[in-house]
Amino acid sequence: MPPDGLMVQSFATRQELRSWLEREHSRSSGVWVRVAKAGSGIPSVTFHDLLEEGLCFGWSESTRRAGDDTSYLQRFTPRRTRGTTSERNRRLVVELRTRGLMTPAGEAAL
Repeated sequence: MPPDGLMVQSFATRQELRSWLEREHSRSSGVWVRVAKAGSGIPSVTFHDLLEEGLCFGWSESTRRAGDDTSYLQRFTPRRTRGTTSERNRRLVVELRTRGLMTPAGEAAL
């Protein structure tokens, strides 16, 4: 377990991550997500999956830590109250809204 006490969680697919966020986004203080390295052959969400789904639910990816030969750990936590949002993320939010993926929690966090 990482020193901050957050659990390590793996998600094989983006839908698995989204389902977890639907259940846990308002209850969890965060997790370290194990992300498989390219070429490892391990089914896994990608950093981009974390970025987009995080925006949809008001969560943010931050610190990355070395894992093992096949994966790394990405810290994934609820966004702080109305922090700054990069231009890239603002463009992504417009796209996510168009696709109908943004949730009330994601909108409130922005």
